[in-house]
Amino acid sequence: MRSLLVAFSLFLVIPVPAQTGTSVPLSSSGAELAVDTPVGDTALSRTGDVKITVPPRIEALLKDHSERKHPQKGYRVQIFLGDRKTAEDTKRAFLQKNPDIPAYLSWLAPNFRLRVGDLYTRLEAEHLLRDMKLLYPGSYIVPDEIEMPRLED
Repeated sequence: MRSLLVAFSLFLVIPVPAQTGTSVPLSSSGAELAVDTPVGDTALSRTGDVKITVPPRIEALLKDHSERKHPQKGYRVQIFLGDRKTAEDTKRAFLQKNPDIPAYLSWLAPNFRLRVGDLYTRLEAEHLLRDMKLLYPGSYIVPDEIEMPRLED
């Protein structure tokens, strides 16, 4: 495997003379690539459009995949367990102070519970718990299905 990598890297470093065309630099290191374009043709300096055709079935699968939730096992910090009104007020106050941490309100009869964070590891959950203990002294870590973070466009 190592010899294959060395041979490939030598190919990229050694300039390849073009017999019927021109040489195009690959990088600033001086490596060149032979292009079968007649000398004098300006095809290399032209700009163009790339059109990607995706079958409708693939588009439908991608749309379906993006609309579904893909939960993973992780951790959250539960900061409240009690009645609905207090849970909603606690969630509102929490999100005003921590807009970058997601909060989830769920109902487990007869109480509402407020859990915060989407944490992959127990260590991340411990760090968040340490910060939450100051304002929410009864908070604790719970294993939960967490959501994948949204990708920025």
